[in-house]
Amino acid sequence: MPSVTDSLRSIHTLHTRLEEKREALVKGPRVAQARQRKIEQKEQELHEFEETLKQSKMAAERKSLDLKTLESKLEELKGKLNTASSNKEYDIIRGQIQADEMAKSVLEDEILELFEQVDGESAQIPEKQAELDNLRKELEAFQEKFQKDAVQLETQIAETEVKLKEAEKVLPSEAAEKYHRLVASKGSRAMALASNGACNNCFLQLTPQQRILIKSDNFLFCTNCGSLLYLE
Repeated sequence: MPSVTDSLRSIHTLHTRLEEKREALVKGPRVAQARQRKIEQKEQELHEFEETLKQSKMAAERKSLDLKTLESKLEELKGKLNTASSNKEYDIIRGQIQADEMAKSVLEDEILELFEQVDGESAQIPEKQAELDNLRKELEAFQEKFQKDAVQLETQIAETEVKLKEAEKVLPSEAAEKYHRLVASKGSRAMALASNGACNNCFLQLTPQQRILIKSDNFLFCTNCGSLLYLE
């Protein structure tokens, strides 16, 4: 028959294993949700980026139309320049031409800058789309793997629960009652290893009498944190 120490160590190991399996089972959906949120964020970013690109293209088109209008105006002014009836009229038209040519130069620079911006942004679309597609594939692969893992985890949890219930039979009724209350509120931290004469949960040093009790295979609860103690 195993000693109290061996039995408690086994019970604590089973509790820890059970918590790990249960955590893994609930962690999967959390991870999937986090990845889905990231996908939705990237989708929104891509949508906003495409809208910005669309606005840049529209701005470039508007300015191109403005440029054509200005070029037509310049041609018209140059025609009037040749038919000016006086030096004063000639100078006025010439001044308008110079002002419009300056405006045309500025407009051409703006259009060139916009086209370069559009080209640069357009080149980023495939990369951003590929990143999004990759995130979707990763999520799909993760979900498929987790579905398989979940079946195995549920089986392992059920098996561990059976083993734990069997292992807990070693607990006397009085200790078992307190132990189950602690487990309900603290999980695996309801138990603690007593190493170097101290509780590993709260590090309270055991009294000489407590050390004798625990070494004598008695059930001992920490007087500070309440953990059921066992030796290495």
